[in-house]
Amino acid sequence: MAHFELRHLSQADLKLHVWRYLTFPKYVSMMIYSALWFPKLKTLLSMDADEGAMPVVAAKEMTEQFLQWDIIKNNPGFTEQITNSSSRNVEDGRELTLANCWFCSEEESPAMWRDYAGIPEGVSVVSTIDLLSQYVYCDPRVSLLGRVQYVDLNSHVMSHYEANQAGERAFLKGNSFAAEREIRMTTMSFRGPMCVNLDGTDMRSDQYSGLGMNNFDSPGLYIKADLRKLITRTVLAPGSPVFLEHLVRRIGHLAGVVSPVERSSLETGVQK
Repeated sequence: MAHFELRHLSQADLKLHVWRYLTFPKYVSMMIYSALWFPKLKTLLSMDADEGAMPVVAAKEMTEQFLQWDIIKNNPGFTEQITNSSSRNVEDGRELTLANCWFCSEEESPAMWRDYAGIPEGVSVVSTIDLLSQYVYCDPRVSLLGRVQYVDLNSHVMSHYEANQAGERAFLKGNSFAAEREIRMTTMSFRGPMCVNLDGTDMRSDQYSGLGMNNFDSPGLYIKADLRKLITRTVLAPGSPVFLEHLVRRIGHLAGVVSPVERSSLETGVQK
């Protein structure tokens, strides 16, 4: 069963491999919780100040359109609200939208090891886009899986409907990030039966019923995944010490993940 609507992906793309580059503590947390961490978009602003931004053209067009409405012309007090509506939309979207990000490639990336996992004690888990769609248990009613589009946010043309949707904007990033070749899963920041508590227990119905579903007090959510089926192999960072190799194998065994653990193909003497 697929748990996501697809964005910017064809059926053929589902076979492509994706890599999740992790520091060792993040790898351990994923394996212990049997879940993926989905941070809010606003927590990603330190890496990309335009995360979740509305393209300039669409924001300008919508503001100009709204200012032509008679109800606005006849009530000058509304002008400021309309002028600021796009920025409020973006701010709310960054609070309410969660994302989990993967690198799409058939081979390892030295840059991704350096920027996201660390050498020599990083770890990367490998999967496919199709497996992400099936074995990460987001709420299918509010979740998207797609390829990030790298654009000029100052000139990119987007429909007004899409520009108003934070989930759609989450698949836009500036051209300077194109080397990341990102595949992204997004969902809403609502607690539910697919979530795992920070103590590792399943979230109870009384924790997410009614107003409890709102996740205002946490920077993200752990969302369940079947790692046994999701992870096709695990790769160690170039130059990883032997003890880390044994430790990662042991952690995988305890988590029920029996897929291969491999040393980096970037190491001298390792078969690519």
